[in-house]
Formats: sequence, structure tokens, C-alpha cells
Amino acid sequence: MSKIEDALNKARATRKNAGSGELRAVHDRSNVRDLIPGSNNDSYEINHNTSSKEIALIDNGEILDNKKLSELKVIYSEMKDHKVANSYRDLRTKLIQKSQGRNFIAMVTSCVPGTDSSTTALNLSTAFSFDKSKTSLLIDCNLNSSRLDAILGLDADVGLTDYLENEDITVEDILKKTGIKRLKMIPAGTARETSTEYFTSLKMRKLIADLLSRYSDRYIFIDSPPIAESADTRILVELCDFVLLVVPYGKATKSRIKDAAEAIGEDKLLGVVFNDIPKFPRLRIPGFSTS
Repeated sequence: MSKIEDALNKARATRKNAGSGELRAVHDRSNVRDLIPGSNNDSYEINHNTSSKEIALIDNGEILDNKKLSELKVIYSEMKDHKVANSYRDLRTKLIQKSQGRNFIAMVTSCVPGTDSSTTALNLSTAFSFDKSKTSLLIDCNLNSSRLDAILGLDADVGLTDYLENEDITVEDILKKTGIKRLKMIPAGTARETSTEYFTSLKMRKLIADLLSRYSDRYIFIDSPPIAESADTRILVELCDFVLLVVPYGKATKSRIKDAAEAIGEDKLLGVVFNDIPKFPRLRIPGFSTS
């Protein structure tokens, strides 16, 4: 399980002060927002609130119990390791504060290949679903190394790329229940040969705009390939409001982290998630207390 500590401190110290226009600047970042009617108006609001009945329908199906969630390394509200769950809760709180309470599109990427950003994206979207008044949607855009459907044991017969290629496939066809309350997922899909063309397509932008605008309490998370290794991820940055960078402990040089941050851009880089931090043994010295 990842450990997150002060994920947003570094980015906050380097970001430019946006002043009184910060709210509008935050929501002009994603280039899909101009496809939402009225989004260029200062008073624009997504006014379709999800009813409690609609939220209940999201959970209509098998719900994974806490034992299974623990086996999958997915957080849950009653878990014994409160420190891990609270770290994600804290990150959730800071994201909501930064977005001024409005819903958003956040991407999770890593700075080096082989880093598990998928578990971080899954747990972050799960933390949002802890709140009974909110729903989360996780989109697997890590087309060549997708893991989310395998982690959750989903039968992903169709997904994102199938929808983008086939006019007969609807959004409802690719929205999958995860077994986690108030969290749905869109798998990567079966066709993955020209991924860059998928993400630059107008249909992709319209999909994200529709998913974002349909409900004011839906928060969208995108799992993507490593930023330094993938042109896909650099394209996806433009679709997002915020980007979180996963940095594996002891596996990324300062220059590599710097390159990844510059590729994202300081206007979208919200913070860093430190991953795979080892638990060092505690030193015990006779006659001294560590308490």
C-alpha cells in the first residue's frame, strides 16, 4: 500500500499566486470545458445534482466486502491502518479546496516506468466515494499497460478505445461497476494500436465533457502512462484540470522528477504522491525510550 505524505506542499510552494481570479483559472485549464454549454460564463455552474436515488442505483450490484478490499490493496473507511486511509482523505480534502468545491478532472501519472500509479488512482477515487454525497469515475487511459480491470477482477469486454472506434457502442456500455460504493470505471478497451489518435479526437473530448457536466457531484480520475515516456500522457494533460505525479521512493532522480514536472506544467501540477516508502525497523537502545 502506498504512503502519501504532504502530497501538495511542494507544488503549492512553487505555484504562481492566482489571486482573486483563481477559481476561474482552475476551471479554464481543461480544454474540454469549452464543449460544455455556458462554461465560458463567469456564473457557469453544473446544476444537475445527483439524487440519492440515482446514487443508490450506482451501488445496485455486488459490493466488495472489507476483506476483499484489503486483499486488493484498496482503502475502505473502516480499515485498521487509519494512517493510510487518512492520507487519501487529506488529499481529497485539498483537491476539493483547490477546486473551490466544484467537480474536476484529475490525472494520476508517474515520473518513471514501472511505477504503480494505478493503485494510487484507484485509492484516490475510492476516497472520494467515501462521501455519500459524491460519486467517482475512474478512466483507464494506460492503454498499453492497463491494470485496473485486473485489479478489480472486471470482465472488461468493451472499454474506452472500443467506444471511440465504434459508433454503436454507447457510454452506458463502457461504464462498469467496480464493487466499490459510488465508484464506476471505464476500462481501457480492446483496441490499442494508435492511442495518440484516440486522445486527440473530438469524440474523446466530448466524452470527458459529457461525463463531467452530467452530474455536479461526479469527480473524474484518469490513470495514465508515465509522463516522461508517453506522448499520450502529454496529450491527456490538456484534458485535465489537475495532475498528480507519483514518485517512487529511491527510484527517481531529481532531474527526472524535474523533467516530469516541467512536462506537466506548473499551472496543472497539483502535487506529488510519494510511493513505495519502505518501513524502516525501529532502533531500540537499552535504557532509552522511543515514546
